[in-house]
Amino acid sequence: MVQERSERTRGRLVEAGAALFDRRGYAGATLGEIAATAGVTKGALYFHFASKEELAGAVSARAERSLRSACAELRASSPLQGLIDAGYWLVDALGADPVIRAAFRLGREDAGWQASPTAVGPTTASLAAAGPTTAGSAFADMRGFHSVWAGVVRDLLAGARRAGELRDRSGGLGPETLVVTAACGLEVVFADGCPADERARRVGALWDWLLPCLVPPGTAGGYRTRPPARQPA
Repeated sequence: MVQERSERTRGRLVEAGAALFDRRGYAGATLGEIAATAGVTKGALYFHFASKEELAGAVSARAERSLRSACAELRASSPLQGLIDAGYWLVDALGADPVIRAAFRLGREDAGWQASPTAVGPTTASLAAAGPTTAGSAFADMRGFHSVWAGVVRDLLAGARRAGELRDRSGGLGPETLVVTAACGLEVVFADGCPADERARRVGALWDWLLPCLVPPGTAGGYRTRPPARQPA
């Protein structure tokens, strides 16, 4: 019982921290405000997190777990279809989940709170099947949650290349640069809010243009560029 209560308190602190990091940024969010938002004392906050830096790391770690869990559950028919569906998941999360928005903002600000990108690697069967991140990536120096998202995109793209889904099978940086840049741009376009129907329309239009550049001639029609069907609760 005590452990469950402690875990609930820690979860509330992560959620409160995410909400304030999302609205005010790392520098603008104070530990006192975060504790008050979570409904706990500042002493209780320090019991769970020794510093604001540690709390920010917990927010980013939760965002990464959510992303990787979502990719594992997409059940896409191919790595490239999985990449398309992951983009839809991301823009939906940007609209609904302050933890995801906060993780991106923390990464953008890079206010010295994080010495290096999150080091947690793929842990799900689907990401393991996609393969390791492309060596020598042009985006190797990307930091924070952008690095995590870009890594997932690169892994799925590498899986698509091995599956013979890409026009360019040589491992050149062209497809990676195009897709990672477009995928990371989704956060910039949709971070400040956008109606769900408009998000879906724009992401679908993006993939309608990208696919013919990526896949062999005549195969683009084999991929669904609309949002995946909602899974029953």
